[in-house]
Amino acid sequence: MAQQFDVAILGGGPGGYVAAIKAAQHGLKTALVEQRFLGGTCLNVGCIPTKTLLAAVEAYKSVRGARDFGITVEGVSFDFTKMLGRKERIVKQLRGGVEFLMKKHAITVFTGAGALTGPHGIGVGDEEITAEHLILATGSVPSRPPIPGLDGANVVTSDEILFWPEVPASLAVIGGGAIGLEFAYFFNALGCKVTVLEGLAHILPLEDEGIAAELATSLKRQGITVQADALVQGIGDADGKKTVTYTLRGQEEKGAQTAVADVVLVATGRWPLTAGCGFEAQGIRIDRRAVVVDEFLHTGVANIYAIGDVIGGALLAHKASAEAAVAVDNIIGSRRAMEYHAIPTALYTAPEVAGVGLNEAAARAQGLEVAVGAFPFRVLGKALAIGEREGMVKVVVNTADNVVVGAQAIGPHVTDMITEATMAVRNRLTAEAFVRTIHPHPTLAEAFHEAIEVALGHPLHI
Repeated sequence: MAQQFDVAILGGGPGGYVAAIKAAQHGLKTALVEQRFLGGTCLNVGCIPTKTLLAAVEAYKSVRGARDFGITVEGVSFDFTKMLGRKERIVKQLRGGVEFLMKKHAITVFTGAGALTGPHGIGVGDEEITAEHLILATGSVPSRPPIPGLDGANVVTSDEILFWPEVPASLAVIGGGAIGLEFAYFFNALGCKVTVLEGLAHILPLEDEGIAAELATSLKRQGITVQADALVQGIGDADGKKTVTYTLRGQEEKGAQTAVADVVLVATGRWPLTAGCGFEAQGIRIDRRAVVVDEFLHTGVANIYAIGDVIGGALLAHKASAEAAVAVDNIIGSRRAMEYHAIPTALYTAPEVAGVGLNEAAARAQGLEVAVGAFPFRVLGKALAIGEREGMVKVVVNTADNVVVGAQAIGPHVTDMITEATMAVRNRLTAEAFVRTIHPHPTLAEAFHEAIEVALGHPLHI
Protein backbone atom coordinates (compact mmCIF):
# COMPACT_ATOMS: atom_id res chain seq x y z
CA MET A 1 0.00 0.00 0.00
CA ALA A 2 1.30 3.40 -0.94
CA GLN A 3 2.30 5.80 1.82
CA GLN A 4 0.34 9.03 1.60
CA PHE A 5 1.61 12.58 2.14
CA ASP A 6 0.55 16.14 1.51
CA VAL A 7 3.85 16.95 -0.25
CA ALA A 8 6.50 14.65 -1.68
CA ILE A 9 9.82 16.01 -2.92
CA LEU A 10 12.13 14.21 -5.32
CA GLY A 11 15.71 15.22 -4.52
CA GLY A 12 17.37 16.19 -1.25
CA GLY A 13 19.71 19.01 -2.25
CA PRO A 14 19.51 22.67 -1.18
CA GLY A 15 16.27 22.97 -3.15
CA GLY A 16 14.66 19.74 -2.02
CA TYR A 17 15.50 19.68 1.66
CA VAL A 18 14.66 23.38 2.09
CA ALA A 19 11.30 22.74 0.41
CA ALA A 20 10.72 19.85 2.80
CA ILE A 21 11.43 22.01 5.85
CA LYS A 22 9.24 24.85 4.55
CA ALA A 23 6.37 22.45 3.85
CA ALA A 24 6.66 20.82 7.26
CA GLN A 25 6.70 24.23 8.95
CA HIS A 26 3.32 24.88 7.34
CA GLY A 27 1.95 21.71 8.89
CA LEU A 28 2.07 19.58 5.74
CA LYS A 29 2.87 15.89 6.02
CA THR A 30 6.07 15.74 3.99
CA ALA A 31 8.22 13.07 2.30
CA LEU A 32 11.67 13.57 0.82
CA VAL A 33 13.29 11.16 -1.62
CA GLU A 34 17.07 11.26 -2.06
CA GLN A 35 19.10 8.78 -4.08
CA ARG A 36 22.35 9.12 -2.12
CA PHE A 37 23.21 11.79 0.45
CA LEU A 38 21.11 14.59 1.85
CA GLY A 39 22.48 17.98 0.88
CA GLY A 40 22.81 17.13 -2.80
CA THR A 41 25.61 18.30 -5.05
CA CYS A 42 26.35 21.49 -3.11
CA LEU A 43 27.02 19.89 0.24
CA ASN A 44 28.60 16.64 -0.92
CA VAL A 45 30.54 17.33 -4.14
CA GLY A 46 30.16 21.03 -4.78
CA CYS A 47 30.05 24.26 -2.79
CA ILE A 48 31.05 22.98 0.64
CA PRO A 49 33.93 20.60 -0.15
CA THR A 50 35.46 22.97 -2.71
CA LYS A 51 35.28 25.93 -0.37
CA THR A 52 36.80 23.83 2.41
CA LEU A 53 39.76 23.00 0.19
CA LEU A 54 40.08 26.60 -0.95
CA ALA A 55 40.13 27.70 2.70
CA ALA A 56 43.06 25.33 3.26
CA VAL A 57 44.90 26.94 0.36
CA GLU A 58 44.22 30.42 1.73
CA ALA A 59 45.64 29.38 5.11
CA TYR A 60 48.73 27.97 3.37
CA LYS A 61 49.22 31.14 1.32
CA SER A 62 48.71 33.36 4.35
CA VAL A 63 51.45 31.61 6.29
CA ARG A 64 53.79 31.73 3.31
CA GLY A 65 53.11 35.44 2.94
CA ALA A 66 53.44 36.25 6.64
CA ARG A 67 56.82 37.92 6.05
CA ASP A 68 55.03 40.84 4.38
CA PHE A 69 53.42 41.56 7.75
CA GLY A 70 56.66 41.39 9.72
CA ILE A 71 56.18 37.77 10.81
CA THR A 72 58.90 35.18 10.28
CA VAL A 73 57.78 31.61 9.57
CA GLU A 74 60.13 28.84 8.50
CA GLY A 75 59.59 25.42 6.93
CA VAL A 76 56.05 25.93 5.65
CA SER A 77 54.55 22.91 3.90
CA PHE A 78 51.18 21.26 3.41
CA ASP A 79 49.70 17.79 3.95
CA PHE A 80 47.26 17.10 1.12
CA THR A 81 45.86 13.99 2.78
CA LYS A 82 44.93 16.03 5.85
CA MET A 83 43.32 18.66 3.65
CA LEU A 84 41.13 15.96 2.12
CA GLY A 85 40.37 14.53 5.54
CA ARG A 86 39.24 17.91 6.88
CA LYS A 87 37.01 18.33 3.83
CA GLU A 88 35.32 14.99 4.49
CA ARG A 89 34.81 15.75 8.19
CA ILE A 90 33.10 19.06 7.42
CA VAL A 91 30.88 17.51 4.75
CA LYS A 92 29.89 14.71 7.11
CA GLN A 93 29.14 17.19 9.91
CA LEU A 94 26.90 19.32 7.73
CA ARG A 95 25.19 16.28 6.22
CA GLY A 96 24.42 15.14 9.74
CA GLY A 97 22.94 18.56 10.40
CA VAL A 98 20.53 18.17 7.49
CA GLU A 99 19.58 14.69 8.71
CA PHE A 100 18.84 16.18 12.13
CA LEU A 101 16.62 18.85 10.58
CA MET A 102 14.61 16.17 8.78
CA LYS A 103 13.95 14.40 12.07
CA LYS A 104 13.23 17.66 13.89
CA HIS A 105 10.50 18.53 11.38
CA ALA A 106 9.11 14.97 11.21
CA ILE A 107 9.95 14.64 7.53
CA THR A 108 9.94 11.08 6.21
CA VAL A 109 13.10 10.44 4.20
CA PHE A 110 13.24 7.69 1.58
CA THR A 111 16.70 6.68 0.34
CA GLY A 112 16.92 5.42 -3.21
CA ALA A 113 16.48 6.39 -6.85
CA GLY A 114 13.00 7.81 -7.23
CA ALA A 115 10.92 8.27 -10.36
CA LEU A 116 7.44 9.58 -11.08
CA THR A 117 4.81 6.86 -11.40
CA GLY A 118 1.88 9.19 -11.91
CA PRO A 119 0.75 12.79 -11.41
CA HIS A 120 0.70 12.17 -7.66
CA GLY A 121 3.11 9.25 -7.27
CA ILE A 122 6.81 8.56 -6.77
CA GLY A 123 8.29 5.08 -6.82
CA VAL A 124 11.39 4.37 -4.73
CA GLY A 125 12.53 0.78 -5.12
CA ASP A 126 9.66 -1.38 -3.91
CA GLU A 127 7.93 1.52 -2.16
CA GLU A 128 5.24 3.77 -3.55
CA ILE A 129 4.62 7.32 -2.31
CA THR A 130 1.55 9.34 -3.15
CA ALA A 131 1.04 13.02 -2.40
CA GLU A 132 -1.35 15.81 -3.25
CA HIS A 133 1.59 17.93 -4.38
CA LEU A 134 4.95 16.93 -5.86
CA ILE A 135 8.13 19.00 -6.10
CA LEU A 136 10.86 17.91 -8.53
CA ALA A 137 14.34 18.82 -7.30
CA THR A 138 16.58 16.22 -8.90
CA GLY A 139 19.48 18.62 -9.42
CA SER A 140 22.20 18.24 -12.03
CA VAL A 141 25.19 16.18 -13.10
CA PRO A 142 28.55 17.19 -14.61
CA SER A 143 28.20 17.77 -18.33
CA ARG A 144 30.00 15.39 -20.66
CA PRO A 145 30.37 17.04 -24.07
CA PRO A 146 31.08 14.87 -27.13
CA ILE A 147 34.86 15.16 -26.97
CA PRO A 148 36.80 12.17 -28.31
CA GLY A 149 38.81 10.58 -25.50
CA LEU A 150 36.56 11.87 -22.74
CA ASP A 151 36.23 8.39 -21.25
CA GLY A 152 39.96 7.76 -21.04
CA ALA A 153 42.05 7.26 -17.91
CA ASN A 154 42.90 10.34 -15.83
CA VAL A 155 40.08 12.36 -17.40
CA VAL A 156 37.75 13.46 -14.62
CA THR A 157 34.86 15.75 -13.78
CA SER A 158 34.49 17.91 -10.68
CA ASP A 159 32.86 14.97 -8.88
CA GLU A 160 35.95 12.78 -9.19
CA ILE A 161 38.73 15.32 -8.77
CA LEU A 162 37.44 16.14 -5.28
CA PHE A 163 38.70 12.71 -4.24
CA TRP A 164 41.99 12.70 -6.19
CA PRO A 165 44.54 11.34 -3.71
CA GLU A 166 47.42 13.66 -4.58
CA VAL A 167 48.29 16.95 -6.22
CA PRO A 168 49.05 16.15 -9.88
CA ALA A 169 52.22 17.59 -11.36
CA SER A 170 50.15 19.13 -14.15
CA LEU A 171 46.46 19.66 -14.86
CA ALA A 172 44.57 20.71 -18.00
CA VAL A 173 41.16 22.23 -17.32
CA ILE A 174 38.59 22.26 -20.11
CA GLY A 175 36.22 25.09 -19.24
CA GLY A 176 36.83 28.55 -17.82
CA GLY A 177 33.69 28.91 -15.75
CA ALA A 178 33.40 28.93 -11.98
CA ILE A 179 34.02 25.20 -11.47
CA GLY A 180 37.08 25.01 -13.68
CA LEU A 181 38.65 28.20 -12.34
CA GLU A 182 38.26 27.28 -8.68
CA PHE A 183 40.01 23.96 -9.21
CA ALA A 184 42.64 25.61 -11.39
CA TYR A 185 43.38 28.15 -8.66
CA PHE A 186 43.41 25.49 -5.92
CA PHE A 187 45.85 23.10 -7.59
CA ASN A 188 48.08 25.88 -8.91
CA ALA A 189 48.47 27.23 -5.37
CA LEU A 190 49.76 23.81 -4.31
CA GLY A 191 52.42 23.71 -7.02
CA CYS A 192 50.56 22.06 -9.89
CA LYS A 193 51.19 23.38 -13.42
CA VAL A 194 47.73 24.35 -14.68
CA THR A 195 46.39 25.17 -18.15
CA VAL A 196 42.81 26.45 -18.59
CA LEU A 197 41.15 26.11 -22.00
CA GLU A 198 37.98 28.16 -22.51
CA GLY A 199 36.00 27.86 -25.72
CA LEU A 200 34.47 31.33 -25.64
CA ALA A 201 36.10 34.74 -25.96
CA HIS A 202 36.95 35.09 -22.28
CA ILE A 203 36.79 33.16 -19.02
CA LEU A 204 33.65 33.61 -16.93
CA PRO A 205 31.69 34.25 -20.13
CA LEU A 206 28.51 35.16 -18.24
CA GLU A 207 30.19 37.79 -16.07
CA ASP A 208 31.26 41.38 -16.75
CA GLU A 209 33.99 41.30 -19.40
CA GLY A 210 36.24 43.78 -17.58
CA ILE A 211 36.01 41.81 -14.34
CA ALA A 212 36.76 38.58 -16.22
CA ALA A 213 39.78 40.20 -17.90
CA GLU A 214 41.16 41.35 -14.57
CA LEU A 215 40.76 37.85 -13.14
CA ALA A 216 42.51 36.34 -16.17
CA THR A 217 45.42 38.73 -15.65
CA SER A 218 45.64 37.80 -11.99
CA LEU A 219 45.53 34.06 -12.67
CA LYS A 220 48.26 34.39 -15.30
CA ARG A 221 50.37 36.35 -12.82
CA GLN A 222 49.93 33.45 -10.40
CA GLY A 223 51.34 31.07 -13.01
CA ILE A 224 48.19 29.64 -14.58
CA THR A 225 48.08 29.42 -18.38
CA VAL A 226 44.72 30.77 -19.58
CA GLN A 227 43.74 30.27 -23.21
CA ALA A 228 40.41 31.63 -24.43
CA ASP A 229 38.79 30.81 -27.81
CA ALA A 230 40.22 27.30 -27.46
CA LEU A 231 38.05 24.78 -29.30
CA VAL A 232 38.92 21.33 -27.94
CA GLN A 233 39.13 18.64 -30.62
CA GLY A 234 40.02 15.61 -28.53
CA ILE A 235 41.88 14.07 -25.61
CA GLY A 236 44.62 11.53 -26.17
CA ASP A 237 47.73 9.93 -24.68
CA ALA A 238 51.40 10.41 -25.42
CA ASP A 239 54.52 9.45 -23.45
CA GLY A 240 52.57 8.65 -20.30
CA LYS A 241 50.72 11.99 -20.33
CA LYS A 242 47.31 13.20 -21.39
CA THR A 243 47.13 15.46 -24.44
CA VAL A 244 44.34 17.93 -25.14
CA THR A 245 44.24 18.99 -28.77
CA TYR A 246 42.56 22.28 -29.63
CA THR A 247 42.36 24.96 -32.28
CA LEU A 248 41.97 28.70 -31.73
CA ARG A 249 38.75 30.26 -32.93
CA GLY A 250 39.42 32.30 -36.06
CA GLN A 251 42.90 30.81 -36.43
CA GLU A 252 41.97 27.29 -37.51
CA GLU A 253 44.29 27.59 -40.52
CA LYS A 254 47.24 27.57 -38.12
CA GLY A 255 46.37 24.00 -37.19
CA ALA A 256 45.92 22.24 -33.89
CA GLN A 257 47.74 23.02 -30.66
CA THR A 258 48.28 20.69 -27.73
CA ALA A 259 48.16 21.04 -23.95
CA VAL A 260 49.98 18.27 -22.08
CA ALA A 261 49.08 17.28 -18.53
CA ASP A 262 48.94 14.39 -16.09
CA VAL A 263 45.22 14.86 -15.43
CA VAL A 264 42.43 16.46 -17.46
CA LEU A 265 39.50 18.09 -15.68
CA VAL A 266 36.38 18.46 -17.79
CA ALA A 267 34.59 21.47 -16.27
CA THR A 268 32.17 22.46 -19.01
CA GLY A 269 29.24 23.06 -16.67
CA ARG A 270 26.43 20.84 -15.45
CA TRP A 271 23.31 19.35 -17.02
CA PRO A 272 19.86 19.18 -15.37
CA LEU A 273 19.15 15.63 -14.20
CA THR A 274 15.94 14.52 -15.89
CA ALA A 275 16.89 11.21 -17.53
CA GLY A 276 15.30 8.16 -15.95
CA CYS A 277 13.05 10.19 -13.66
CA GLY A 278 9.76 9.50 -15.46
CA PHE A 279 9.02 13.14 -16.11
CA GLU A 280 8.10 13.03 -19.79
CA ALA A 281 5.84 10.02 -19.28
CA GLN A 282 3.68 12.26 -17.11
CA GLY A 283 3.52 14.97 -19.75
CA ILE A 284 6.13 17.23 -18.18
CA ARG A 285 7.86 19.25 -20.86
CA ILE A 286 11.66 19.10 -21.18
CA ASP A 287 13.60 21.74 -23.09
CA ARG A 288 17.37 21.39 -23.51
CA ARG A 289 17.45 18.82 -20.70
CA ALA A 290 15.63 21.11 -18.25
CA VAL A 291 12.10 20.87 -16.87
CA VAL A 292 9.96 23.74 -18.14
CA VAL A 293 8.08 25.70 -15.48
CA ASP A 294 6.10 28.93 -15.36
CA GLU A 295 6.87 31.94 -13.18
CA PHE A 296 5.21 30.15 -10.25
CA LEU A 297 7.49 27.11 -10.76
CA HIS A 298 4.55 24.95 -11.84
CA THR A 299 5.17 22.39 -14.56
CA GLY A 300 1.68 22.64 -16.03
CA VAL A 301 0.93 19.06 -14.98
CA ALA A 302 -1.42 18.37 -12.04
CA ASN A 303 0.08 19.72 -8.80
CA ILE A 304 3.69 19.19 -9.84
CA TYR A 305 6.30 21.91 -9.27
CA ALA A 306 10.01 21.91 -10.11
CA ILE A 307 12.91 23.84 -8.59
CA GLY A 308 16.69 24.12 -8.63
CA ASP A 309 19.15 22.88 -11.20
CA VAL A 310 16.59 20.64 -12.87
CA ILE A 311 14.81 23.72 -14.30
CA GLY A 312 18.03 25.19 -15.67
CA GLY A 313 19.05 28.82 -15.54
CA ALA A 314 21.80 29.66 -13.09
CA LEU A 315 22.74 26.41 -11.35
CA LEU A 316 23.20 27.85 -7.88
CA ALA A 317 22.35 26.43 -4.46
CA HIS A 318 20.91 29.70 -3.17
CA LYS A 319 18.70 30.01 -6.24
CA ALA A 320 17.35 26.51 -5.57
CA SER A 321 16.62 27.35 -1.93
CA ALA A 322 14.81 30.54 -2.94
CA GLU A 323 12.75 28.58 -5.47
CA ALA A 324 11.92 26.05 -2.76
CA ALA A 325 10.29 28.76 -0.66
CA VAL A 326 8.33 30.06 -3.65
CA ALA A 327 7.07 26.59 -4.63
CA VAL A 328 5.86 25.85 -1.11
CA ASP A 329 4.19 29.25 -0.85
CA ASN A 330 2.27 28.45 -4.02
CA ILE A 331 1.31 25.02 -2.71
CA ILE A 332 -0.27 26.56 0.40
CA GLY A 333 -2.16 29.07 -1.69
CA SER A 334 0.04 32.18 -1.63
CA ARG A 335 0.29 33.09 -5.31
CA ARG A 336 3.95 34.15 -5.64
CA ALA A 337 6.17 34.40 -8.70
CA MET A 338 9.88 33.68 -8.51
CA GLU A 339 12.07 36.78 -8.88
CA TYR A 340 15.29 36.34 -10.85
CA HIS A 341 16.58 39.90 -11.22
CA ALA A 342 18.72 39.83 -8.07
CA ILE A 343 20.40 36.44 -7.76
CA PRO A 344 24.05 36.89 -6.76
CA THR A 345 26.93 34.87 -8.18
CA ALA A 346 30.17 34.07 -6.39
CA LEU A 347 33.57 32.70 -7.44
CA TYR A 348 36.05 31.73 -4.74
CA THR A 349 39.40 32.11 -6.44
CA ALA A 350 41.81 34.73 -5.11
CA PRO A 351 40.89 37.38 -6.00
CA GLU A 352 37.23 36.49 -5.52
CA VAL A 353 34.57 37.50 -8.04
CA ALA A 354 30.93 38.30 -7.33
CA GLY A 355 28.06 39.95 -9.11
CA VAL A 356 24.33 40.61 -9.04
CA GLY A 357 21.81 42.02 -11.47
CA LEU A 358 22.83 43.54 -14.78
CA ASN A 359 26.40 44.30 -15.78
CA GLU A 360 27.05 47.28 -18.03
CA ALA A 361 26.88 45.35 -21.31
CA ALA A 362 23.67 43.53 -20.34
CA ALA A 363 22.03 46.76 -19.22
CA ARG A 364 22.89 48.54 -22.47
CA ALA A 365 21.70 45.51 -24.44
CA GLN A 366 18.31 45.98 -22.77
CA GLY A 367 18.26 49.57 -24.00
CA LEU A 368 18.98 51.18 -20.64
CA GLU A 369 20.97 54.38 -20.32
CA VAL A 370 23.30 53.74 -17.43
CA ALA A 371 25.90 55.41 -15.28
CA VAL A 372 28.74 53.15 -14.22
CA GLY A 373 30.91 53.75 -11.20
CA ALA A 374 34.12 51.84 -10.51
CA PHE A 375 36.39 51.98 -7.50
CA PRO A 376 39.68 50.05 -7.04
CA PHE A 377 40.66 48.33 -3.82
CA ARG A 378 44.26 49.52 -4.14
CA VAL A 379 43.38 52.95 -2.71
CA LEU A 380 41.14 51.64 0.08
CA GLY A 381 42.62 51.83 3.56
CA LYS A 382 41.33 48.46 4.81
CA ALA A 383 42.52 46.69 1.66
CA LEU A 384 46.04 48.08 2.09
CA ALA A 385 46.03 47.19 5.78
CA ILE A 386 45.27 43.52 5.09
CA GLY A 387 47.58 43.34 2.08
CA GLU A 388 44.83 42.87 -0.53
CA ARG A 389 45.33 45.41 -3.32
CA GLU A 390 43.85 43.58 -6.30
CA GLY A 391 40.45 44.23 -7.75
CA MET A 392 37.64 46.72 -7.94
CA VAL A 393 33.92 47.24 -7.49
CA LYS A 394 31.61 48.36 -10.33
CA VAL A 395 28.03 49.50 -9.94
CA VAL A 396 25.47 50.05 -12.70
CA VAL A 397 22.77 52.69 -12.23
CA ASN A 398 19.79 53.23 -14.52
CA THR A 399 19.85 56.98 -15.18
CA ALA A 400 16.12 57.05 -15.98
CA ASP A 401 15.16 56.52 -12.33
CA ASN A 402 18.58 56.36 -10.61
CA VAL A 403 17.91 52.79 -9.48
CA VAL A 404 20.87 50.47 -8.88
CA VAL A 405 20.38 47.64 -11.39
CA GLY A 406 23.62 45.73 -10.93
CA ALA A 407 27.00 45.42 -9.29
CA GLN A 408 30.12 43.39 -10.06
CA ALA A 409 33.26 43.02 -8.01
CA ILE A 410 36.65 41.35 -8.01
CA GLY A 411 38.83 41.41 -4.94
CA PRO A 412 39.05 40.39 -1.28
CA HIS A 413 35.91 39.00 0.36
CA VAL A 414 33.61 40.29 -2.38
CA THR A 415 31.55 37.08 -2.18
CA ASP A 416 30.50 38.16 1.31
CA MET A 417 30.01 41.82 0.47
CA ILE A 418 27.85 41.26 -2.62
CA THR A 419 24.89 40.80 -0.29
CA GLU A 420 24.48 44.55 0.25
CA ALA A 421 24.39 45.12 -3.49
CA THR A 422 21.89 42.25 -3.79
CA MET A 423 19.64 43.97 -1.25
CA ALA A 424 19.88 47.17 -3.29
CA VAL A 425 19.11 45.51 -6.62
CA ARG A 426 16.33 43.31 -5.25
CA ASN A 427 14.58 46.26 -3.57
CA ARG A 428 15.29 48.64 -6.47
CA LEU A 429 17.17 51.04 -4.23
CA THR A 430 18.18 54.36 -5.73
CA ALA A 431 21.80 55.38 -5.89
CA GLU A 432 21.10 58.23 -3.47
CA ALA A 433 19.59 55.85 -0.90
CA PHE A 434 22.58 53.56 -1.27
CA VAL A 435 25.15 56.33 -0.89
CA ARG A 436 23.35 57.79 2.12
CA THR A 437 23.69 54.46 3.89
CA ILE A 438 26.62 54.99 6.24
CA HIS A 439 29.37 52.42 5.83
CA PRO A 440 31.76 51.79 8.73
CA HIS A 441 35.36 52.85 8.24
CA PRO A 442 37.76 51.25 7.58
CA THR A 443 36.07 48.36 5.81
CA LEU A 444 36.25 46.71 2.41
CA ALA A 445 32.54 47.39 1.89
CA GLU A 446 33.34 51.08 1.54
CA ALA A 447 34.34 50.22 -2.04
CA PHE A 448 30.63 49.84 -2.92
CA HIS A 449 29.85 53.22 -1.35
CA GLU A 450 32.73 54.83 -3.24
CA ALA A 451 31.67 53.24 -6.54
CA ILE A 452 28.17 54.68 -6.14
CA GLU A 453 29.71 58.11 -5.53
CA VAL A 454 31.60 57.73 -8.82
CA ALA A 455 28.41 56.74 -10.66
CA LEU A 456 26.68 59.83 -9.27
CA GLY A 457 29.49 62.03 -10.56
CA HIS A 458 31.00 63.14 -7.26
CA PRO A 459 33.79 60.71 -6.35
CA LEU A 460 35.40 61.11 -2.95
CA HIS A 461 38.68 59.24 -2.84
CA ILE A 462 39.65 58.81 -6.47
